[in-house]
Amino acid sequence: MKLKALIIESTRHYRSVLDKILSDIGVECDIFENAEEALKSTTKAEYAFILVSRYLDDTTGELFLHRYREKYVLGEALTIMLTSGEVSSVMMDANNAGFKLVFNKKELDSIQTFLTSVLNNRTLNLKGKILFIEDQKSVAAATIAIFKNYQADIDHVVSFVDAKEKFSNNFYDLVITDYHLENEETGDDIIQLVRGYADVDKALIPILVVSGEADQKKRTSFLRNGANDFIIKPYDDDELIVRSSNLIQNKRIFEQAKKQQKELTRLAMTDQLTGLYNRHSLFDIGPKYLSDAIRHKFSVSLLVIDLDHFKKINDTHGHGAGDNVLKAVGQVLNDNCRPEDFVARYGGEEFVMILTHCDIDFTLRKAENIRLAIEESKPNNLMMTASIGAAALNKKDDFESLFEKADRAVYEAKDSGRNRVVIHPDKFDSVV
Repeated sequence: MKLKALIIESTRHYRSVLDKILSDIGVECDIFENAEEALKSTTKAEYAFILVSRYLDDTTGELFLHRYREKYVLGEALTIMLTSGEVSSVMMDANNAGFKLVFNKKELDSIQTFLTSVLNNRTLNLKGKILFIEDQKSVAAATIAIFKNYQADIDHVVSFVDAKEKFSNNFYDLVITDYHLENEETGDDIIQLVRGYADVDKALIPILVVSGEADQKKRTSFLRNGANDFIIKPYDDDELIVRSSNLIQNKRIFEQAKKQQKELTRLAMTDQLTGLYNRHSLFDIGPKYLSDAIRHKFSVSLLVIDLDHFKKINDTHGHGAGDNVLKAVGQVLNDNCRPEDFVARYGGEEFVMILTHCDIDFTLRKAENIRLAIEESKPNNLMMTASIGAAALNKKDDFESLFEKADRAVYEAKDSGRNRVVIHPDKFDSVV
């Protein structure tokens, strides 16, 4: 029986494109241009994929899925929201509504590649790398032959020691282990190896336990200890392949969702215009720099960098030119930032740098170099200068007080003529 997809998209072009993508990989599509039509016409068909545009003519994708779930059971359907905007801006609302993934409509190649990958697993084409632990040679040979028919790449070992070496040197999509191994080792040892691994991505690799264990409580303990699934010996070949396929497919979906979540976190910490850290990140990460400095007794200084007469740039040349200046200054600061330093856009035309292992004399030289670099950069062919306030960490300081000292120094720099560096006067008072 053909797999089916439900598509709800108001734009004819995208309806046609999505239909072709799914039809080309053998999926039959039910296509609607609005939510009301879909809810009236949709039967209790079990969909493998549900793709919904975020904005429909009569509602939103989130509200549609809520209404759909009231009427039908989602089952194993892979729910995908399609948006014309930034994926990160809608991901949280989409996830809360029940969508597993979000894709930008412009990324048609990514959508096609991902759906093809998922379909390969749903149709039992196991293009994945599997670590197989089985000490009975005849059973191992037969199982390996089965998996190779489905294009799986199998590493077979017979003991925990060999499994540990293979696991440390490779990355797998699935671990399949017999419960009773040689040398009185068990599948629990394999589960503990995987789930306790330092590499978080490896620690989450799915595990399928194969066992002849008749006791239901013992079989349940496999899952409690960290296995994702188990299968009873002697097992049906098709059941083994289906269970393995489902585990690999779920891993791929999880990896895609994790990738999107990671991008969402990055965007939440980053100033979108300059690519530097943003104000939220400054007050989240900044105090950690100071606590490390106090604990390990090394010096830290903070610079507040304020662009001079920036408002005139916006008023005279427009906000586009102002944005170009901010991006260029952000690049100057990034270029003058060591890997161990931290640089953020505080807001508007103001930036902050935290300099570690940097006494006040080095801070002064660094600040002067930055001031000159900004003056010489001539972003957007415009003359731009900066006033810089510097402060050194004292044992009595917390992040707020250190920032306030540098902020007062930058105001003094502006009041005394701009385009200069001013260091807060208590720089030599019990410096860490």
